[in-house]
Amino acid sequence: MSDKFVFEFNFRDSNNSDELSPLVIMLHGYGSNEDDLFSFANYIPGNYKIISLRAPYSLPYGGYSWYDINSDDLEAMNIKIGIEQAKSSISKIKDFVKNQLTQKYSFDIEKICLMGFSQGTALSYALSLNNPALFKNVIALSGMISMQLIDKNDKDYSNLNYFCSHGVQDQVIPVNYSRESIEWLKSKNITHVYKEYDMAHSVSQENFFDFLEWMKFNVK
Repeated sequence: MSDKFVFEFNFRDSNNSDELSPLVIMLHGYGSNEDDLFSFANYIPGNYKIISLRAPYSLPYGGYSWYDINSDDLEAMNIKIGIEQAKSSISKIKDFVKNQLTQKYSFDIEKICLMGFSQGTALSYALSLNNPALFKNVIALSGMISMQLIDKNDKDYSNLNYFCSHGVQDQVIPVNYSRESIEWLKSKNITHVYKEYDMAHSVSQENFFDFLEWMKFNVK
């Protein structure tokens, strides 16, 4: 299934007109919008094109989501997500990248980096693990792998490369979720860096500079 959907988004062009640029695709968290992660754009080197997408589902109190969530039972490690909405969002993003972005902008399709926060991280993981030839690089901030969104049949993960981080004080998505995701990545021999920070459900300055440094050497 491929949904024909036109995203609202923020865009920053690269400063390199001579060759194809790497592309960073930002996926915000629940209740936020395309302005959130795009606030990083001024600090990301100018050789990257940057696009920050707005999630398709509007929330009654403002903001947007990629899918519904029910996190009443965090201590029991039981976050329920709207599976069909999530899969629809994944399909929309993949279609947008392959059939719309490529028509509108020139970029190096071999050098796409997904940057997700929280709910956007769950989608970034799923997009990459289900389409490893298209989405090789992921910056996974304060999120987790939702196994309900991952294809059952293993793909070739040999070219994947992830930067993953989480706050040990996170009360929205407890750090144990991220630790379990990292153990799964290890079981699949997926190349990754994992860092924990003394922060809540956020991106600290140290976290920010660490993933920028990772980008410099891994997405170029």
